[in-house]
Amino acid sequence: MTKENGQTVSGTQLRKLKDFFQQHAPKCVHKPEGMLPYRYTTPSYGVVAGADDKAAVAERSTTGHYLQMYDWDACFFSQASHRVGIEGLQRDVVANFLSLKQADGQIPRTVSPGRVWDAGDQCKPFLATTLLSSLKNQGGLKAVAGAEHDTGSLSGEDRKELATFSAYLSDLDCYLGYFKRQRLSKWGLYHWRNVLESGVDDNLALIAPREAAKDEDASMARFDDGRILAVDINSYLAGEFAALARMAEACGNKALEEACRMQTRALREAIEEHLWHEELALYCGYNTADNTIIALRSWTGLTPVIMGIAGEERAHRVIRENILNQDHFLRPAGLASHAVSEPLANQQRRGLYGRAIVSNWQGPVWVLPNALVVRALLKYGYQKEAQEIAARVLNTLSKGLQETGTLHENYNAETGAPLWAPNFMSWNILALELVELLE
Repeated sequence: MTKENGQTVSGTQLRKLKDFFQQHAPKCVHKPEGMLPYRYTTPSYGVVAGADDKAAVAERSTTGHYLQMYDWDACFFSQASHRVGIEGLQRDVVANFLSLKQADGQIPRTVSPGRVWDAGDQCKPFLATTLLSSLKNQGGLKAVAGAEHDTGSLSGEDRKELATFSAYLSDLDCYLGYFKRQRLSKWGLYHWRNVLESGVDDNLALIAPREAAKDEDASMARFDDGRILAVDINSYLAGEFAALARMAEACGNKALEEACRMQTRALREAIEEHLWHEELALYCGYNTADNTIIALRSWTGLTPVIMGIAGEERAHRVIRENILNQDHFLRPAGLASHAVSEPLANQQRRGLYGRAIVSNWQGPVWVLPNALVVRALLKYGYQKEAQEIAARVLNTLSKGLQETGTLHENYNAETGAPLWAPNFMSWNILALELVELLE
């Protein structure tokens, strides 16, 4: 039995959670079909993939069942799928998205066997990091994924594997090039096309408070989100360029390696120069429409720490003054997606303020940011604190599972009550990392 900060997680609870993932996670993996030539995933388990392809409105907006493959959902699910015996899924996920790449590098972020949804939005920058993580999960190629390696010592089978990954390099470079051509500002920082492309559908750091007052306005063009140099996209891209540099190094592509390392360095410097808010001890977006920094505490402001690109001193300040601060993010059920100290923070099932919002990132607990923060805490030496957050999240999932028989997309940060999207698997599978931490 594990007890952290007054919360108890029993061995029985952990076993039931592990058994649930083992039983239901494989139901999210589907055989190649239609425009998807490799195995693909859906965030919801036990659904018919693409069954709503002919509908005007996806089921995600009405029932909370996700019948398509989504970019970061699929990437994070695949990164943990080996924990339930599903091998090689990371490469299939990446290969599916790359198979849909246009000549200019555009890749849709939401796809199903028969249709592209959310047309015009770019696949979020997680493909290279996902492919690199697949190398880390394979014993024979650990040296390739590590900081130092000697390719001359690789076996014949490893060399063959490396050649396979080498074939992806140009496609990944083209895909990241799309961001440089379409999302890069004169400040050397990137922006999302809109808040929906970010995946954090109603992120108040992108829909600034003055915009939130528009309430029922459904016009995407009247929101400032496409002009905000957001913390998350820049952090993700820094990680993506670093991952591609690592693979290029392993494959002997020196030119691509150096170009990507330069991109990573430039992004780190620009993030530190333009997106740090000293008073909040947090990274915040920059609005190019009026040249102001958006002083809001959203979980996306934690992403430089999550991705390991923040300066050391600032990283510890973010952790101590925000992540572990019960006045802001640390709540009974886990880390809130938006600081409770913010006036617009709320615990509603669905998002607020004027769009066809699927769910709510304005306060509820989501497994994804919690699992990513736990990874970061362990990296920065906060073992006990990481265990405390893991215990809160697992207790929330366990109680919800006991009460409803399933997992949900998000939970009330104060009470732990399930909020939206039953039968949601997706990145919830990252909870297995938290289970291992407590075990």
